[in-house]
Amino acid sequence: MRNVIGLIGTLAMLALVSALGISDELTRWLTDLHWRGAAAYAPEPFAGITVVAIDDKTLASRDPVTGKRFGRTGDWSRERHARLLANLGRARAVGFDILFLDEGRDPEGDAAFAAATARHGRVVLAYSLFGGNRTIDNQDQQRIASLLDRAGVPAEAPAREWPRLREINLQPPLPALMQASAGLGLVEVAADPDGVHRRSVPLWWCGGRRVMLPSLPLSLACVATGSSREALLPAADQLRLGRRDLALHRGELWLQPLARRPTVHGPGQPVRLVSYCDALRADPETFRDQIVLVGETATGTGDVRPNPLDPGLRGVEFNAEVLANLLHVAPVKKLSAGGNLLLILLAIGLPLWLFRAAAPRLAMGLSTLAAVVLLGLMEVLFWAARTVPAWAPVLVGAASATLIMGLLRLVEEERAKRQIRRSFGMYVAPEVVAMIADDPAIANQQGARQAMAVLFSDVRSFTSYCEQNPPELVVAQMREYLAEMTLSVDNYHGVLDKFVGDAVMALYGPFLEPDANACALAVASALDMLTRLDALNARWAESGWPQLKIGIGIHYGQAILGNIGSERKMQYTALGDTVNTASRLESMTKELGTLLLVSEEARALAEPVLGGLVEFRPLGEITVRNRATPVTVFAASRRSAEPSSS
Repeated sequence: MRNVIGLIGTLAMLALVSALGISDELTRWLTDLHWRGAAAYAPEPFAGITVVAIDDKTLASRDPVTGKRFGRTGDWSRERHARLLANLGRARAVGFDILFLDEGRDPEGDAAFAAATARHGRVVLAYSLFGGNRTIDNQDQQRIASLLDRAGVPAEAPAREWPRLREINLQPPLPALMQASAGLGLVEVAADPDGVHRRSVPLWWCGGRRVMLPSLPLSLACVATGSSREALLPAADQLRLGRRDLALHRGELWLQPLARRPTVHGPGQPVRLVSYCDALRADPETFRDQIVLVGETATGTGDVRPNPLDPGLRGVEFNAEVLANLLHVAPVKKLSAGGNLLLILLAIGLPLWLFRAAAPRLAMGLSTLAAVVLLGLMEVLFWAARTVPAWAPVLVGAASATLIMGLLRLVEEERAKRQIRRSFGMYVAPEVVAMIADDPAIANQQGARQAMAVLFSDVRSFTSYCEQNPPELVVAQMREYLAEMTLSVDNYHGVLDKFVGDAVMALYGPFLEPDANACALAVASALDMLTRLDALNARWAESGWPQLKIGIGIHYGQAILGNIGSERKMQYTALGDTVNTASRLESMTKELGTLLLVSEEARALAEPVLGGLVEFRPLGEITVRNRATPVTVFAASRRSAEPSSS
């Protein structure tokens, strides 16, 4: 009976953690943990792979031919890509992780790019899927048919769980570019429920035409290796690329995480990156025998594909990781359903048997040892065979069976003891056990010093504003104002320390990632406050409400941070000269005729990031009350947009 209850309880626990998603989440976490360890020993996974990155440096540079600033990619003439291809002539293959779905602003540039693509002969272009339903015309149908003819791999219908798409949702490149390319690849990716990309779909089934459509990395790998696309699928659960056989699970390729950005420290290796502006000037020999991916990595790009090593990995870098998995690293396999089931049965069955055959303490020890042996077996599978087991069900099954059986044995022993006490209580004096419980200690109010940017903002002439307006209006207007200011703080990862009437105090530094620029976030947040206030004032003017003006001061330095207060009331806040100086800077904005006053310490850190967007105008040194040394200050404002060049 005990074993039946233990089995039912264990199965119920497994069902519960599975229904709540805990099992999958734990398996992902443990797998990521292993991959982070494996990534530290991956030998040059990106050998022969280069990313030409449209990065911040490129956007801020000037074209070596036109002399104009590169600017937004949407404004580029595609003649620039033609010049890039001329410099990549010795590359094994070139893949553009950029969509060219519509004609550019420069028809001659489109023609030059198409001609350069044809001359190069080894260029792979990306295409995408339209999300949702749409209506297509004859021209769209012709483009889709052309795409399917050029990119489709005839195949038999795969298993039902294979990734599928509808041809009506395909968004092909421009016809001229499509005809000039050596290959076409789909840039759809599949993330896990936590938003992390651990798998790739190399081939999609298009049932309308009964063809498989390769992904961008797979199509690029085929061009680079000279592999025939028709030979990609020797079996339903296998992908063949040249001499490499790669296991597929429901049409998905499980990836070994390899890539991280150069600015992120930790396991893994950064892909070899060359700025687009440098690639235009580089010696063509630089790219000899390289597989080149061209894509955007600039700050603000929406193409972010987190992997287990880097939550901010860019899409083109993720495609380089997929390419490395296709070409170089040991293939990753998922343990079969039968193998996982066997491990789960052992994890549950061994404790059930041990607690029946041995004393409780011995059974507990042996069950723990059995769990360790099963864990060791899974480790061997992972490290020796690159096979990923279902970690969580095995470990949860072993732990649940051990704990439930142990509790059942304890209940039985306690029942037996109660029976003995009832039987012999009148003859034997019970042993009195004194339970000594320690009083809980009052938590020490601990503090820590931390470098941070402190922002103070205040409404100008607030006292007279309150005297001249009815209380209902003041309260309503301040609610709207403070709500918008709170959004500005939250959107730039600040900590809203407090409201002091109309004043706002915010901290930028606590809870930020180590590589985050607190001063840049504070300045950007302050400028957003001013923008939001302008919008509020415009709306208030329509309602006949008074207009508000604010001043903002920002200073950077060390401050004491922690829970400060009494037992009855605690507040997470900062103290020190940095806070006082920021407050004084805010109070001097009106005197210096500016809305945003930034100290030299804050400007020095913010300007390298925001210099292209924000102007820091020096105002000299000022004397701050209760501070021994003067403060060099700057008025910060958005740079006016440069006129677009024709």
